[in-house]
Amino acid sequence: MKKYFLLPVAVLFFLNAAAQSDSLKWVKEINEQVWKPFIAHFISGNKEGFRNVHSKRITRVEIDRGIVLNYEKYFPPIPPIEGYVPNVKKNGSSTFELRFDKRISNGNNAWESGFYKGTFTQEGKPFRSWYGRFFVVLEKENSTWKILVDADTGKEANEINFSKAFSME
Repeated sequence: MKKYFLLPVAVLFFLNAAAQSDSLKWVKEINEQVWKPFIAHFISGNKEGFRNVHSKRITRVEIDRGIVLNYEKYFPPIPPIEGYVPNVKKNGSSTFELRFDKRISNGNNAWESGFYKGTFTQEGKPFRSWYGRFFVVLEKENSTWKILVDADTGKEANEINFSKAFSME
């Protein structure tokens, strides 16, 4: 009788382990293809690099402002990101961190949500931090992950919730 009980338990254990391993594959791919470049390009002010992690079919939702943007509206000739990132480079430095509370994928599409924290530093000391809550849908385009939907809000965005979420790695 014990044999008949242990067999299903062992099968479930191995199926769960395989599913977790498969899930980690997508998380690593998304981190390398989207989030690490996203952060690097955002901080450096690399407009083209930042655009390249987004799908040309991007839907950008600024929840607190109540607006929805397409690619052309989100990435105008002089996007808002260029307005302050180069100034930070002249006067100090900045960091940008992502932490996640949900990461779900089927291998071709993904839903991720979490919190971000940006910090400006001058003379080696942090002088301003800001927080946000993000929701994204990602999709593989020609075997590369791209951001398809990007929405964020300031609601619930604070150090406590940021700290509760888990890091990218």
